Order: sequence, then C-alpha cells, then structure tokens
Amino acid sequence: MRGRLSLLGVLLAFVLLAPTTSGQPPSSVPTLRAHFIDVGQGAATLVEFPCAAVLIDTGGEENGDFNSTVALMDYLDTFFNGRVDLNKTLHSIILTHPHVDHTRGVSDVVAKYRVLNAVTNGQETGSGKYGQIALHKKVADAEATPGTEPVGFTAVHVNDIPQGKGLTNDVIDPVKCQDVDPKITALWGTLTSKPSGWTNSAFNEMNNHSVAVRIDFGKASLLVPGDLEETAIPTFIAHYANTTMLDVDVYQVGHHGSHNGTTHALLNAMTPQIAVISMGPASRQTTWTAWAYGHPRQTTIDMLLGHVSQTRPKKTVQVATGVRTFKPVTIEKAIYGTGWDGAVVLEADTNGTWKALGSTVPPVLPGLVNINTATVDELTTLPMIGRTRARAIVQDRDTRGPFQRVDDLTRVPGIGPATLNAIRNLVTTGS
Repeated sequence: MRGRLSLLGVLLAFVLLAPTTSGQPPSSVPTLRAHFIDVGQGAATLVEFPCAAVLIDTGGEENGDFNSTVALMDYLDTFFNGRVDLNKTLHSIILTHPHVDHTRGVSDVVAKYRVLNAVTNGQETGSGKYGQIALHKKVADAEATPGTEPVGFTAVHVNDIPQGKGLTNDVIDPVKCQDVDPKITALWGTLTSKPSGWTNSAFNEMNNHSVAVRIDFGKASLLVPGDLEETAIPTFIAHYANTTMLDVDVYQVGHHGSHNGTTHALLNAMTPQIAVISMGPASRQTTWTAWAYGHPRQTTIDMLLGHVSQTRPKKTVQVATGVRTFKPVTIEKAIYGTGWDGAVVLEADTNGTWKALGSTVPPVLPGLVNINTATVDELTTLPMIGRTRARAIVQDRDTRGPFQRVDDLTRVPGIGPATLNAIRNLVTTGS
C-alpha cells in the first residue's frame, strides 16, 4: 500500500545537563532534536523539527514499579507546553511493529493530541496489536468524516520499497519547514513472502517486519530500525548494497541492545558517531524489564565500543551477560541508554553537528530522602520506585497523614517487603 490509503488497504563530548524539553530557541541555523524518552523497557522517540514533531513508537514497560504510558504522557505534556507553536500536534505517529513495548501508549496519545498521519507495517497481530489497531481505527474514523485527522495512513511493505532508495511519500514524510525540508524515509517493513535462506521461525518473528526509519536533516542523519534481528539484518543490508542509505550519524540501537539486534556488518554500513539504547534500568528486578530480558547485552556493547566514533564522559553502567545477570562496565564512547541516563535529548544542526542537551532523570539527592516531604520526582530517585509508586506514596500521605515509621510504606499499594528492603537505608520520615 502506498500514500494515503484506507485502513483496509550526534559531535562533541556529551555533557548531561538539566532536563530539556522546552521549545527551540531562535537560531540562525535550524536544529533538529531527537528525544529518546525514558519509557523503561520499550521505545518511544520524539523527533522535533523547527516546525513539527513526529513520534516513533509509544513505549513501554508496565509493572508495579513503572508505568511507561504515564512517563510518556508526562514527557509529551512538558514538551508541548514548551512548544506551544505546535498546537499539541504530531505530524505523524510511526509504529515500528505491533509489540506492546512499542505500542502501549497509542490510545492515550491519540486521545489527547492531534495526529495528522500514521505509518505502520500494517500488521494487526502480536502483543501490541491493540495499540496498532487503535491507530488504524483513528485513521478509519477520520476517513469516515472528511476534514478530520489523521489525514493519511501508510502501511509499509518491503516489496513497495525501491531497492537502494527507500520509500517516502506525503504520509511518511509530512514535514516541510520553511528554512529546511527534512527527509523521512522508510527503509524496511513487512515482508509479504519469505526470503531465500530464512527459516519459518525467522519469517514469523514480528521483529523482522519492523518499520525502519531514516531521518535526514541537512547533513545530519538518524536511523531507527525497530527490533530487526540478526536474521533479517543481512537482507536489510543487501537491499541497500552499494549505496549510502544506511550510513548515518546516530543509531538507535536495534532491539533495545539485545544480543540479536546488532551486527558488525550493520555497524560497518552505518559508521555511527553516536548510539542510543532505549531500555530500562537493571535495578527493576521484575517481569517485563531490562533485567528480565538481559538488555543491553555485553556482546552488543562490545560491538558498539568498536564502531562508535565519538566519546562521552566516562560512566560505569550495568551491562547484561545474560538474562537477570549484569556486571559493571565503564564506557567512554558515545553510547547512551535511557536505562543509564534517563531520557536522552540530542540536537543536530543542518551542518551535521550533534550535541546532547540533557537528561530528564532526576538528580541524585544528597543524604536521605524524606518520605513525608519529598516530591514525586525526588521519590523516583530511589531504587524500585517509579512514578506510579512515587505518586502512590504522595497520595497516601496526603490522605492518611505522615508516615510515622519507614515500615509504614508497606501500606502503600505496590510496596512490599522487597521494595522496602531496597530503599530502607535511603529514606527517613524526618522525625
């Protein structure tokens, strides 16, 4: 399917500063900002242009410690409060594939913000099918009422993508700013027949049908490949053989830094300056987390260390040697992760120069956290306390009065002995 179809059919060394989701300042050189939002174990990338914004995927992790949809909506609210000129409008939502860690927040996003276009791989099965279906339905309902949004839907299929060129149209690339015309190109999508050499298992794996998106902003470039796995990657590379279509500055690391989402051959084709991993922290030791999946994997980090050309301030991070098994690794290459750094915001100008603007992770507080006076953001600095539990703590003390003992935290829904033991020596009641 092409065009507007019916539903049927980054550099200097990085320095992490204060949170930056506000509007772009006046500048003689237009800038792009890529916001890799912290949605835990999942992905949501907001690409901010001088005149528009595009959201690629919608998170994310949900458990007793963290709610990705709450985190995503908080981030988008802050963003649009800073970019009032955008009138709470997303020029497009692009969903790479229907797995829930990429589609969980769709319904909330389309209910609150104006969405002009939608791009998916067309599939309506998988753990995240309800989010993808919700986006498809939004387009179908708009088609039934002419003059409303979204105005277009494109389902990306690989057999529609010209070899060596990628696919673009007014739905995939609806952004046209006055001083610069960015280019948004779909490089991959759903395969309609099994490629030679693929197993049935590889062909049935939805990750291998991810929409892969390249964004060009003058000389700056970014690749978001979804969760493409190592079986699909050689075919992906071959589709762009003898071209520079895969050569980009910034690589959003495939499949959350999994052992099977990045290869040396892909990195050779990309020659990335910077890599960003969308994943959760290893400290949330429960189901559906980076800890449970073992993300990011050491084999992938080792490959990135050998290929990423820029540097970052030295940082010791947790890297998986397997599922539920991590070890500290010190990195100096420009490899960032939402599980390590909070939300990562990169800015590029049309000359291809990238810099980091900051992280939305709350600062580590000196001393003990007072559970009777701490804000939601301050409480989220504690291990195993995400925004959902932090809000529950504040609501409980507002309703039932101050906590007399640290052990009283167990009266808060979602806080049990394991969470209490993790934070006991980090908090105080102030008495």
